[in-house]
Order: sequence, then structure tokens, then C-alpha cells
Amino acid sequence: MEGRPARRPGGTAGPGLDGVGTLERGLAILEHVGARGEASTNAVARELGLSRSAAYRTVGLLRELGYLEADPVTGRVRLGVRLVELGVKALSATDLFRLAPPLMRELAARSRETAYLAVADEGAVVYVAREQGPSAVAPSAGLGGRRPLHATALGKAWLAALPDGERRRRVAGLDLRRRTANTIVQPQELLAELDRVAERGWAVDNIESEPDVGCVAAAVLDRAGEPAAALSLAGPAGRVLLRAEELGRLVRAAAGDLSRRIGHLEPPA
Repeated sequence: MEGRPARRPGGTAGPGLDGVGTLERGLAILEHVGARGEASTNAVARELGLSRSAAYRTVGLLRELGYLEADPVTGRVRLGVRLVELGVKALSATDLFRLAPPLMRELAARSRETAYLAVADEGAVVYVAREQGPSAVAPSAGLGGRRPLHATALGKAWLAALPDGERRRRVAGLDLRRRTANTIVQPQELLAELDRVAERGWAVDNIESEPDVGCVAAAVLDRAGEPAAALSLAGPAGRVLLRAEELGRLVRAAAGDLSRRIGHLEPPA
């Protein structure tokens, strides 16, 4: 979101952070870096209206504390492990993240693949929980990692669970960038795929996000019937895609179970 103006933690946009306290300046830097994925310290100073000395001093402190980390080659900074740890602790306090792990362990054991739970954040899904099954290979997505909504089964399951008008609005605002030869990059093609996902109840990532990785996913619905998260099974494409129907039914049932546990009630038939 390069075009979005920098925000202060209280919501105020604009430069001129040299005169504020260290806490507000540090939070503004974290939000700025988080919105962009990574940034140089000079860019942070320029776009937030900080002096270079204040920017380097605050970024250095955030790195020391583990809230930021720097790329060893480019020197650009990104959010650090400490923020992921705090985020996971915050999420664990909610029903969804308290109830999901036992269901995910059972799903991983039954499927023998890796189960993921992800939430949507703007145009991406963020991986927040993971359980590996007996035959699972080393997972490609780490906790806190982000993948685009349009290129993942998790993202497509989440989008397909939205009301039709909201779904179309979201798709219109996505950056449909190609990640593999199979990535859907045309809005109408993506909307047609989401219609199929909504009817079937589960989505497929047919090597659309990463080479040789296949995935199936289903949305987890909250009390209001809105998508709160998505649950998936992922693994080598040659194995997962051959079992797509079987694994899709498994993940749909598990997502339905988790939805009911967090208060979603199915409408009467």
C-alpha cells in the first residue's frame, strides 16, 4: 500500500514526528514498516517526516528489542519475531485461537498433511497457526507469513464466504499479481472461481502461489456468518491435488466444526 499516507498510532496522518515521544514515534515506524513489508531507514525518515538521526536512533532501539529486524544484504528493516510472539499471545486469548489447535491437530493427523489457520489482512492472508501431519514435508509458510488472497486456497475460501457485493468490491481492489503460471490474474475469472468455491464449500490452490505446492481450504464463519478465518491443508502438489476432493471435504467439515464452536449457527434448511 505504497500510496497510503503514514499514520500515527492514534490515527493521525502526516509527517512531523520529530516532536513526539519515543513511544509514539516507535509505533508509527512499526505501522509504516508493517504496511510495506520492509523499508529502508532513510525511507522511514523521509515518509514519516523524521530527521535521519531520530529515525536511525528509533529503528536501532526497535531492532535491539526484537520488534524490527534488518535484511543482512540490503539493510532494509521488517517486522521482527518479538511482534509475532506478541501477536500470537493476543490471538490466543480469543475463542477462535483457543479452540482451533485441537481441531487442527486432528485434521493434520487424519490427512497426514500440514494444517494452517490464517486470517485476512487487507489483500493478504496471514498464517497464525500450523499443525504438521505424519507425512507432512517442511512447511513453506511460516507463522506471521503473508500470501495474497487471490493466489491461495485460504484467501479464495475467505473471499468466497463474503456476501456477493462485498466479494466483488474486494476483488476489484486486489492487486492480481501473477506468482506462478497458474495464478488467476483476471477479475472476472477470479469471481467465477469464487462462485464455484462458495457452491462447493472449499477452495483449491492449484500451484497458484508457490511452485509444487497444492492446498485446499474452507472458511471459518463467526456468529454473524462473516468469514473470521480460513483453515487449510497443504503439501506437495502431486499428492494434495490428487486427493483434492477427499481433503476438501475434510477441511470443509473441520472449518464447519470450528465455526459452530465459535458461535456460528447454520441457517435452517
